[in-house]
Amino acid sequence: MVSDFLALRRRKARPAQADLAEVMVSEADGIRAMYLGSDTMQSAMRVKDPCDLVLAYTRATMAFLLFQPDPRRILHVGLGGGSLPRFCHARLPRAENVAVEINPQVVALCRSQFALPDDERMQVVVDDGIDYVSRQTQAFDVIVIDAFDGRNIITTMVAEPFLHDCRMALREGGVLAVNLWSRHPRFHEHVEAMRLAFDGKVLTLPAETHGNIVAFALGGLSGNALRFDALTERAQAAGAAVGLDLAAMVPAMKKHNPHSGARLML
Repeated sequence: MVSDFLALRRRKARPAQADLAEVMVSEADGIRAMYLGSDTMQSAMRVKDPCDLVLAYTRATMAFLLFQPDPRRILHVGLGGGSLPRFCHARLPRAENVAVEINPQVVALCRSQFALPDDERMQVVVDDGIDYVSRQTQAFDVIVIDAFDGRNIITTMVAEPFLHDCRMALREGGVLAVNLWSRHPRFHEHVEAMRLAFDGKVLTLPAETHGNIVAFALGGLSGNALRFDALTERAQAAGAAVGLDLAAMVPAMKKHNPHSGARLML
């Protein structure tokens, strides 16, 4: 009965095809942007450098490398303009990327106008992310949730049973990264739901602009891995490999999360 109830909740979370947001694309000053049913920019690509992470929250999301510096399999729930899948494909050559997107128009535009790679390390699945994750077990080192329905974040993706399914889909030591809005009226509830699903092992990192906050739920991380000296060492190595200033994110993590003099506290 419990499994039937959870399956029903997942089915209800999926919008009807007619309810999918209209997808629009614009271009100005060398930046191509995707919009989903509103005038809020969801993805941005520098046309002359498609792998550059234009939006601040995408750079903040890559802080998952502080906790999982060598992911071999990354799941992206929500494709949009493909900024993070494109970046991970280019800068993490040992990683396989799987992107799940419910809207086939988003997939078509991402392939035709947003330079989405097409090879064995970049798989795109047209499916409901909630349903897809529920079918996975210890399949991914990193799961990135960046889902938007055209009006709001998809609240069923920051609640049970989806968060539990994410935990089950992660391998030992895996990381769940969720793009949240600090100004959302239920922001603190979203973070608390992640904490409940991951035994309190959640850290937050504000993006530099626009009020996005990325929450990281950690699985199986040892206490020593959260020492500032260890985090800084990993940040410098991983940042150099992918071309991002990850070391600058360590003091930001310290500022916004409980800590002692030597380490982040969970």
